[in-house]
Amino acid sequence: MKLNKLLYLLLVSVFVSCGTSSVIVNLQRPADISVPQSVQKVVVVNRSVAGKGNMVDNIVEGIFSGEGIGADKKGSEYCVMGLSQMLANSERYDLRGGGDLTLKGTGTSTFPELLDWKEVQSICDTYGADALIVLSTFDSDSRTFEGKKVVRTKTVKGAKIKEVKYPVTLIMEIESGWRIYDASSKKIVDVNKFTEVKEFVEWGDSYDDARSYLPSKRQALKSSGIFAGEQYGFRITPVWVRQNRLYFTGNSDELKLAKNYVKRGDWDKSIEIWKSATNHEDYKIARKAYFNLALASEIKGKLDTAIDYAEKAEQMGEKRATSYISTLKKRKKDEKRLQEQLNN
Repeated sequence: MKLNKLLYLLLVSVFVSCGTSSVIVNLQRPADISVPQSVQKVVVVNRSVAGKGNMVDNIVEGIFSGEGIGADKKGSEYCVMGLSQMLANSERYDLRGGGDLTLKGTGTSTFPELLDWKEVQSICDTYGADALIVLSTFDSDSRTFEGKKVVRTKTVKGAKIKEVKYPVTLIMEIESGWRIYDASSKKIVDVNKFTEVKEFVEWGDSYDDARSYLPSKRQALKSSGIFAGEQYGFRITPVWVRQNRLYFTGNSDELKLAKNYVKRGDWDKSIEIWKSATNHEDYKIARKAYFNLALASEIKGKLDTAIDYAEKAEQMGEKRATSYISTLKKRKKDEKRLQEQLNN
């Protein structure tokens, strides 16, 4: 599977402060774990739903927890949906099926017995897949609490009026357990359980007023379930993320001029100006030019050159360069892992 996209797509940010501006860099980060390259075509399976033997306990839990009967079943479907959407847009996998395959499980936070490998192979053969990604457990919990009221003073028609606001927070906690069955090697590639927490905060003129603005439990469950599925997606597939990068734009005509070319996307002209500024008689401007050249090199995909420029800026006393060097070195390691995961 080849990577045909540019690793760096840029948008100029509106952030400007203290002689600096920023750009938003869209870059691809590797998955948290590297799934074997033999696993390309996958089927997502929901096996967190209770079987007949667990149905009664599941209903009782729904009644006493206040989550509602069938809430976890619906939440697990949203969780599978979140992962499926990520895999459908992934360069790493070929998603087979729509994530609507359901197998009976425990319906609790306890992992069920391993699937029989004959059943795994049969499902894979049916979908033309290499592996099953199975949501094996799912559990949701919610709670609401009232925060401390806040008193603000605002001016209305010249008069100062005290305004009291009351916060209410709905917390959704999702626990999901996953297994990946590799049919060809008959091995469990990954088995893990995760807990994701999502908060919904609203303010009102009273606690009841604030509570009325909160999403319904079902809406919150949908949002949180999808979020939990997406988080597992981050674990197993490379994804595109946005990161902010600072560069220097003030204190000299050269830096200000280069900024205009950055805004137009003309990095070559900016590089030309910054290279000239590294010989500036003002030591501070020279080190800032080196720092900016490090950014431009990263934009161009030349990470080793970027590190060299950032280290020169650091040697000249640029404090921001220290953290940027760490970022670039991590990017270099991530780049290697990314190429391995995408089989480039």
